[in-house]
Amino acid sequence: MQYLKPINILDARPYRPERMAVVDAVGDVFVAAGLGMVPPLHDYGCWRHPRATDAQGYLVPFLSVTWYIEQAREPSRRRVNAQRVMAAFRQEPWRNDDSLGDHYDLLLMDDPMFDPAEQQHFGLPTTPSYSVPGIGIVLSTAGLDDLGRVGYSLLKTLAMRELLHAFGVPGIRREALALTPRVACTNPCVLGPCIDVPRDLERLTDRRLAGPPLCDLCLAELRANLAADQADDPNV
Repeated sequence: MQYLKPINILDARPYRPERMAVVDAVGDVFVAAGLGMVPPLHDYGCWRHPRATDAQGYLVPFLSVTWYIEQAREPSRRRVNAQRVMAAFRQEPWRNDDSLGDHYDLLLMDDPMFDPAEQQHFGLPTTPSYSVPGIGIVLSTAGLDDLGRVGYSLLKTLAMRELLHAFGVPGIRREALALTPRVACTNPCVLGPCIDVPRDLERLTDRRLAGPPLCDLCLAELRANLAADQADDPNV
């Protein structure tokens, strides 16, 4: 699987000052890996194509940030289905070589989100973040409405966690793992269990700020995954 590729940031809000926390999170992950480089970051913000709606006023698939969210919304739950968002990322035409090419989508939104698998097997009504390695990341800021330093720090922690998941860390064939319900690291690490938001997220943010954010096992996995891509890519 290729991990080193452009990251395209999408945002449900036209203006979100704390969006720079996501950019900082990307930088910190690659500083931790010690590769001395960061993949291209493209901030599309609240992107909307001029033909985002048809003659009847309906949203056209893939032509706006709003469409990605609305096609995944389940009104009966008042939540956005994270799996549907990721399915749209997989199917989007922008991944074709004659368009943007292969990339990660990283979507920020305000709506509460849920993962059907977590809800079915663990009874969790919401999830703050979701990712699929090699495809994309979705971050929900529901419950993190403070735009000051605290909100910035929590969003940065959330973004770092999902970036690491998207880069295949932690792997499922190693020690110090727990399924709670996501695969989590049981060492002192930013990838520790995060179920009760914002309490657990605050605890993990304290861990990140106290440093180092990653335990030795997770750091070794991150370096191995990204270094393998770097060795295979003559342009890196």
